[in-house]
Amino acid sequence: MSKKSYTLILISASLAMLMVKLDAYIVNISLPTIAQNFGTSRDIVSLVLLSYLVASTATLLLFGMLGDRLGLKKIFILGFVLFTLGSLLCGLSPCITILIISRFIQGLGGSMLVANCLAIVGRFMPHDKVGSSYGILTTIAAIGVSLGAPLGGIITFYASWHWIFLINIPFGAVAIWMANKYIPGEQKEKFSFKEFDFTGAILVLLAFTFLILAFNSFDNRGLDAIMPYAALVLSAIFFGLFILREKKAANPILDLSLFRMRPLTLALIASLLASSTSFGNSYMMPFYLEKDVGLTANWVGMLILISSLVIMVLAPLSGKMSDKIHPVKICSIAFIIGIINFTFFSATLGMLSLWIAVVFLFFAGIFTGLFISPNNKMIMDMAVEGKHGIVSATANTFSSMAAVFGVSVFQMIYSITTGGDYAKPSMALNINGFRNAYICGIILLVFALIVTWFSRSSGSKDPESHHNERLKLHIWKLH
Repeated sequence: MSKKSYTLILISASLAMLMVKLDAYIVNISLPTIAQNFGTSRDIVSLVLLSYLVASTATLLLFGMLGDRLGLKKIFILGFVLFTLGSLLCGLSPCITILIISRFIQGLGGSMLVANCLAIVGRFMPHDKVGSSYGILTTIAAIGVSLGAPLGGIITFYASWHWIFLINIPFGAVAIWMANKYIPGEQKEKFSFKEFDFTGAILVLLAFTFLILAFNSFDNRGLDAIMPYAALVLSAIFFGLFILREKKAANPILDLSLFRMRPLTLALIASLLASSTSFGNSYMMPFYLEKDVGLTANWVGMLILISSLVIMVLAPLSGKMSDKIHPVKICSIAFIIGIINFTFFSATLGMLSLWIAVVFLFFAGIFTGLFISPNNKMIMDMAVEGKHGIVSATANTFSSMAAVFGVSVFQMIYSITTGGDYAKPSMALNINGFRNAYICGIILLVFALIVTWFSRSSGSKDPESHHNERLKLHIWKLH
């Protein structure tokens, strides 16, 4: 393929990442307006978020497997089609029920895109450009996350909330054309849906649905409610049944043999731990800046952009570095910076200093920007031929779980410290709640550093060792 073709493949993947990340956040600031428009409650309108989260998280493994079996290009384009259709239906929704269903459809399309986005880069880009390409995708994701809330507010204020969805339609049309023209097709074996693991798909959908409901219940109902714990138990049961099913299924959604490659498993665990810390911080920081430092919402939004801007600059550079320097070294440096930064911030929280928060957000961006691209490269380098889709989907599933886990754990620790969501803690107790949440982040980062170094010692030191790991996997599967 020509250099132009490689560039357009990367642009196509970047469009997918931008649209999915933007729409995950663009609706948040418009929810009060939507609730007022439809005359509904906050609990009901929260389902607009929850339906998207369930669809986009619970089906990642499914669409990753289908990408490997039916072809990455087919599932990727279908993702654009569903995402664009879902956006149209959201924008035209006459009632809250239709909007919730339409967001679910949009989430399915987003899942197809995200599940195969990393796989397309890993499969079709030149190997010496994969790391830098992941860096560009990380930058695009940061742009989507950063622009989501402000853009949603501007569109809702100057036009209407309908246009936060309708704006996707022209971009979706261009993306469908570009993906169809420039992403290479693949010759795949004939696949019959009679062989499809419908039982596994239903079990993993139920498992993730109850997991998300549990965490959402913790936030809305507090630690004393029965609902969160019941949902967690049901989630654990369905996850257990899913694993048992995948061990026996002829064509499993999740190929458990992948986890026999220790470097891949450890890289995924490190990603879960580090991303949980990042998402937990993203959730807690606005509350700290508003409640304790005393900033208004518009200034909080500007400060949060500091981390995103640093990530935008640093992620492509760290990705390019990972093409020449072993990713474990770069990730380890990132974790050390993160541990020092979180320790410094937790120790100085009581000063309520704006400048300390600025410094913390700057180095938080450095930590995330250094970590994400090299970690993605480590994970995707372990993908055997024909498994890029499921490895990409597994990585993104871990990332989605980290978002839910990080927010919930930070919130739970804060709530336990301060006496619950409805308590009115003193300033000292409030600061202590934030401090304990960030100490939890330090612990997660220390474990992530340890796990990453175990990954290095497990044989993943160079490209040849990656080949040996893949070869061992093939031999194991033959037996």
